[in-house]
Amino acid sequence: LDILKKRYASGEISKEEFENKKKDLL
Repeated sequence: LDILKKRYASGEISKEEFENKKKDLL
């Protein structure tokens, strides 16, 4: 999840992608 947050913070993934991937992980 930390890697996901870093990627989101650096703008590699959109908010939509971030939310979707977060759901997959939780």
